[in-house]
Amino acid sequence: MDELLPRFLNFIRDENLFGKNDPVLLAVSGGIDSAVMAHLFYECNFSFGIAHANFQLREKDSEADENFVCDLAAKFDKRIFSVRFNTKEFAKENKVSVQMAARELRYSWLEEIRKDNGFHRIATAHHLDDSIETVFINMIRGTGIHGLHGILPKQNKIVRPLLCFFKKEIEEYATEKRISFRQDQSNYETGYDRNKIRLEVIPAIEKHFPFFKKNFTENTTRWRDAGSLYDDALTRVKKKAVVKRNQEEWISIPALKQQSAYKTILFEVLKEFHFNSDQTEQIVSALDAESGKIFFSPTHRLIKDRKHLIVSPLTATSLSEVLINEHDHRIPVTLSSVEGQLQISERDAEGFSIPQDSSISCLDKSELEFPLVLRKWKKGDYFYPFGMKRKKKKISDYLIDKKIPLNEKENIWVIESGKRIACIIGERIDERFKVTSSTEKVIVIEKP
Repeated sequence: MDELLPRFLNFIRDENLFGKNDPVLLAVSGGIDSAVMAHLFYECNFSFGIAHANFQLREKDSEADENFVCDLAAKFDKRIFSVRFNTKEFAKENKVSVQMAARELRYSWLEEIRKDNGFHRIATAHHLDDSIETVFINMIRGTGIHGLHGILPKQNKIVRPLLCFFKKEIEEYATEKRISFRQDQSNYETGYDRNKIRLEVIPAIEKHFPFFKKNFTENTTRWRDAGSLYDDALTRVKKKAVVKRNQEEWISIPALKQQSAYKTILFEVLKEFHFNSDQTEQIVSALDAESGKIFFSPTHRLIKDRKHLIVSPLTATSLSEVLINEHDHRIPVTLSSVEGQLQISERDAEGFSIPQDSSISCLDKSELEFPLVLRKWKKGDYFYPFGMKRKKKKISDYLIDKKIPLNEKENIWVIESGKRIACIIGERIDERFKVTSSTEKVIVIEKP
């Protein structure tokens, strides 16, 4: 593995990640990747400091990780910055997953340390296997061309100097150089999408196609270059077809349809306003229809005029309903009782415990018909309140029984599935959609 060090230096130079004397803050978890990164920086005699975030998610192991990184910094005689986060509490308060909470806490803290202590860049230990997994995740969830280039070597102040190595190479280098590190057992739990791809999907492909990772990585490099060309072409088209008028964007239908790939162009333009691919298909189908058709994203309204698509921001009075597609995870809503972001996740029913929290609705996925509809309740709506043994009840009567004030009644929202009320947000689910012993997948909807 003697060639690892020169490849490391060449990659930093070719990607212009940082200068020889630029101070860099290393994000070190204590795992094999970040431990190897720290050793490479030390071997190259770079100027660096070490930062470690303890998310307090693994009890004694988290404390051991922190001690390990502090010892590593002392060994290299480098400055150490450490912090402990109450990650679960942050996730609960902000209605995000624990993984998302850890990411947000980590990067905001790293940037704060960087600015306050004169570091030019923040280095993370992402490698080529991480990048391949990211492309898979993007493809599964739905992506444009930019989701195919994987993890970039440099984004703003973040650099990833290990993106020239595969995981196997890092492991071999650690063995050869006798580099110690901490093992995180959560990396081997298949409850997370990324771990499923890492531990099950990619090994199954490699079994039949041994050069898969190498070839796939070469493709991501080409897709990255293609993305740059794509952006240049898209910018030219937008100058011809899109005009901003006050707070509105006017998209010329004739100018758009002159383009051979106008459907993809429209997808990219409308993605900025949070319209998803399904909605874009519906809008494309309406291009030759009569004027007046209206579409809503979580943040914007689109009106089909005679020769234009007119996109404008939503106001508190203009939003009537929002479509929720099967793979949507966060629905921005800026209205009264559901102000913030509605969080949607899918869980395996096995081992899942329903939270005793009315702000969290747990529904049997097999009973749902996507897309779901998020809307305000209206007169005549009824549902079968959970726990009332299929007893039908008007929502208006339910709200009276709950003694909810008139001003609050006006801000009650429901989730509709196939013309049936699946739940009242923040109140109660419908008996027909409850989680049972035969449920396999649970859709969890968390009110902001």
